[in-house]
Amino acid sequence: MSDRVAVALAACAWFGAWWAHPLPWWAPIPGVVVACAVRRPVTAAVALVVLADVLAVRALDGLDPLGDAPFDGEITLVTDPEPTADGRLRFEATTSIGRVLTEVRSPGAKEMLAERLAGDLARVRGRTEAFGRPSEWSRSRHLVGMLRVESVDATATGAPPAAAVNAYRRMLDRGAASLDPEQRSLLSGLVLGDDRAQPPELTADFRAAGLTHLLAVSGQNVAFVLVVFGPMLRRIRIWPRFLLSVTVIAAFALLTRFEPSVLRAAVVAGVALFATTTGRPSGGVRHLALAVCALLVIDPLLVHSLGFRLSVAASTGVLVLAPRLAPRLPGPRWFREGTAVTVGAQLAVAPVLIPVLGPMPMAALPANIAAGPLAGMLMVWGLAAGTAAGALGGSAAWLLHRPSAVGLDALDLVASVGASLPLGSVDLRHILVLAVVVVLARLDRFLLRVVAGALGAIVILAPVLTPTVDGRHLVGRDASIFVDGRVAVVEVGARADPADVVEALRAARVVAVGMVVVRSTEPAAAASVEAVRARFPVGAVIAPPGFSDDAVVPPDGFRTQVGRIVVVVDGAGPPLRARVRWGSREPDRAVADEHIGRARERATWPTRRLRGRGPRCGAAVDCGSSRTLLHSPGAPRAGPSAIRHRSTGRRRGAGQQHRRGRSAGRRRCRRDGRDRGARPGAGARSCRGARHHRDVRFDPGRRRSSPRCRRPVPRPPRG
Repeated sequence: MSDRVAVALAACAWFGAWWAHPLPWWAPIPGVVVACAVRRPVTAAVALVVLADVLAVRALDGLDPLGDAPFDGEITLVTDPEPTADGRLRFEATTSIGRVLTEVRSPGAKEMLAERLAGDLARVRGRTEAFGRPSEWSRSRHLVGMLRVESVDATATGAPPAAAVNAYRRMLDRGAASLDPEQRSLLSGLVLGDDRAQPPELTADFRAAGLTHLLAVSGQNVAFVLVVFGPMLRRIRIWPRFLLSVTVIAAFALLTRFEPSVLRAAVVAGVALFATTTGRPSGGVRHLALAVCALLVIDPLLVHSLGFRLSVAASTGVLVLAPRLAPRLPGPRWFREGTAVTVGAQLAVAPVLIPVLGPMPMAALPANIAAGPLAGMLMVWGLAAGTAAGALGGSAAWLLHRPSAVGLDALDLVASVGASLPLGSVDLRHILVLAVVVVLARLDRFLLRVVAGALGAIVILAPVLTPTVDGRHLVGRDASIFVDGRVAVVEVGARADPADVVEALRAARVVAVGMVVVRSTEPAAAASVEAVRARFPVGAVIAPPGFSDDAVVPPDGFRTQVGRIVVVVDGAGPPLRARVRWGSREPDRAVADEHIGRARERATWPTRRLRGRGPRCGAAVDCGSSRTLLHSPGAPRAGPSAIRHRSTGRRRGAGQQHRRGRSAGRRRCRRDGRDRGARPGAGARSCRGARHHRDVRFDPGRRRSSPRCRRPVPRPPRG
């Protein structure tokens, strides 16, 4: 079987799992029999499409939505309980009615379930309810509804394999007790993919630097596990080595909770080990394609998992794009290979990631190049030395984790520096232009290569030079930021996400937060304030009574202004009732009003008309600007219709030279000097304060407005 045939089979399996068209349950049987007898790629592809389709339909039929009903029974935890920003406890569990997403709010139930891990048992009471709208995530997790736990009667340890794995995880946690909480959470994410205890500001740093994939276990972790056990495996004969290697990979998958990316990496490693053991020709692309076929037949709903799609895309980029990019990059070999792997993976995941999670940060490229070696060393050392530290404890554990502490500080520094780089982000438009650049660069023509280089430079510089947009930006479900240049005002509520708030401030290139308006006393609001304070200087925090000691409780009617952002408090609450809106800069407006008042005093209206052609001298028009005095240079030399100079007050006649006009017959605009009419008395005027220089012709019989000022020009007095 060639690589192309394997990729075609994987694509057929993917299409069948995604299509999920209803077919009879026996439909795959004839296709599988014919494919096994004929052994042709076409028959195998058709059989895979039908088989994946039927299995996907049956899997979706099993996700019958739950109704609103009481529940009293035993559950088995599938994932580790994770605290949410609003103070709840959330995890997935299997019950007698299917797999459910479980939420715990009561303090007593949270206390009993907080220390439990996946595989443990609990007897609970609560209520079930259906999802409002099933999502791709709920389908990929085989969830049928939600279970809201009200009380917990008892808890127990699960099956022996799960109990052994949980004991090992607790031993790793004990060994890392000498590290500070932030370092411990980061090490747990690197080694086990457990990011439950990570602070929101650390999560925001890794998001902004494009390093979140380091905190999710993947094929890199599986490879490092085999590296750790490599010295022992090499001393065993070939078939026992294969069996022991598969056992190690399965144990690591169980340790990391069978995440989709781990499943993909584990099956790929198993296929590669089998090919190596049997001495058959093998390749990375073929291993990946066969692993995708096997996984989609076992669980067709993996096609809806974002983690699985990203894992497959990243592996494809590393296997296909990286070998082609490395020879074309400058520098030593280690730099070219590392950069090619990073760029290939980023380009491959962009079409999958951007439509779902938004633009990708440009800082991901330098940050991944710097953080890749550090993360690899920490994964290997954290697993090997962490096991010894957990077993020995005490000063030995402290000594073993000193290298871990240094590496974690360095990785945290890379993430924080990468997050602060003002490089912007890229979307699908930039990726399409980069694809065109790659195609042009492969052609053997100098001009096309020059064009490719210019386009590549534009793609790189465009995100950096794109200015940020001032105004209000919604963040999640219950938070907003108001940006005025480099300063912002943050408004958070009871369901705000702290990591999203920090990430939005970084995306807007904010350097300081003038004020944080807190509308609720819920834990999510407090966590958002702490996350913002950890990464930005904060001027003041106004909050309802009982929020915290360092927050200001404003009186009713309190009003303040940060730049152009006005904050008005209607009631201190709780909850705090405040209005955040855009205003104007008071000093600038006062100067403008004073200037307009003086212009009105200097302006005079004519008393004479020439054949209905309208006014012959200046008039003041109030359009909200300080430059609103309109003059016509065609006024007569004497009489009541003469014009006075704006600054000196002296009279000027039609024959006098004006500031930028040559004579009364050739009138020029006072702003740009262009001609505004060939003969006097044409009634043409130019608005000096507007952003345009259009002629405004006035009809003496009716009121008309200036094209830009949008306020009526006052009618001249009669007589």
